[in-house]
Amino acid sequence: MAQSAQARNGSASVQDLEVQIEALKGDIAQIARTLGDLSEAKKNDMRDSVQRRAAEIRERGEATVAGMQSRGAELGEQAADAVRRQPAAAMGIAVGLGFLVGLMTGRR
Repeated sequence: MAQSAQARNGSASVQDLEVQIEALKGDIAQIARTLGDLSEAKKNDMRDSVQRRAAEIRERGEATVAGMQSRGAELGEQAADAVRRQPAAAMGIAVGLGFLVGLMTGRR
């Protein structure tokens, strides 16, 4: 009789453990789903942040390029005006620069 009581207690303990293990499996699965959801949300937040930053950088780059193009056009206009006003000086400068470039790139 004592053995059957122990067997029942042992059996009850095994059953209790099985129930607890199943409950733990469910809890672990829920934790895994929650972590997956959190990582997905974090990934989306990071992607959105990177996209916003890239858009800001692109806008600044476009503004810089536009400013440089405008300044280049102004300098081209100024150079053209200078050549029209003093063609002989412009020709002398061009010859001098050509000579210097030839010296630097020529054989030594």
